[in-house]
Amino acid sequence: MAINRNYGRSYIPRGFIKFAQILGTAVTALILIMTIYFFSSSDFLGSGDPNTVTFSSLIIGIEIYFLWKSIYSAYVIISYLNSASDEEVIANRYILAILSVGVGGLITPFILTSLPNIETQSSMNPRAFLAKHLGLTMLIGFTLFLVSFVWITLSSGITFNELIDTSTDFGLIGFLSLTLSIVGWLIGVLGFGLFSRSNSSDLMKEKNLQGYMMQIVGVIFTIIATLELVFLIIMAIFRLIGVIFQSFSYMNRYDGFLKVFAIFLAFSRIGLEIWYVTWVVSMYSKIISGLWSKEQVIKINNFEKVDEARVQEQKA
Repeated sequence: MAINRNYGRSYIPRGFIKFAQILGTAVTALILIMTIYFFSSSDFLGSGDPNTVTFSSLIIGIEIYFLWKSIYSAYVIISYLNSASDEEVIANRYILAILSVGVGGLITPFILTSLPNIETQSSMNPRAFLAKHLGLTMLIGFTLFLVSFVWITLSSGITFNELIDTSTDFGLIGFLSLTLSIVGWLIGVLGFGLFSRSNSSDLMKEKNLQGYMMQIVGVIFTIIATLELVFLIIMAIFRLIGVIFQSFSYMNRYDGFLKVFAIFLAFSRIGLEIWYVTWVVSMYSKIISGLWSKEQVIKINNFEKVDEARVQEQKA
């Protein structure tokens, strides 16, 4: 029986994914507001200490960058969910997941990587997609970072020459921050400039200078996304190690009968943390594997669960 894959209601939890994206953006905005309020005290930006002022300005600038990244990522994912079919969302789930993971999200990647497997190719070119959207993220994000970091620092009494004076600790931090952000901005300009066109995936395959350059830039953005995922995996492993040490320390606080409960709670926590880290490593490893596939497409198994649901609804 032919199955109409565009028939009936969606079997993708689109509403929940959208809610997760909006919630993540709201939390990021709340964190930024709390940070600005906290750092506005006389102990930080008003302290008059160049090291403290520079560090506080750097943290605020980074959070502004990630707020923009969260807003744009949410916009891209929600827009795609509004226009794509269930099958398109499933086929491109890992590519969407990497964009969500980039803002530190876990709910959206979990939902996407838990969807039914399909034996098909994603309709997006992962490297072209990442170069375009991460490129625009970096272009605007690093602009916001530069403006906010420099403005907050200079308004706190530090001159620009002092900010880039590498002979001081705060000057070295300022110089490195400005240099890295300018490099990131240039990479963003290159990525968005080359991949903003609708036919960028086709242009990328051409055997000419532009095609080769696009392939190189695509690899650069794939490396950036991969490094971010590897960093998150490493942080998850460090978190597990920290939980193990904390759990053993917790067990040693009690004696006698209470120690039995302390041991039970400690090992339960360790078990849950091992499950979490295993899940994170598995999910991120799948995304990395897909991003570096030779064909530059991401493949998964079949439409069985979606098809079964479609058949039942069409029979009703």
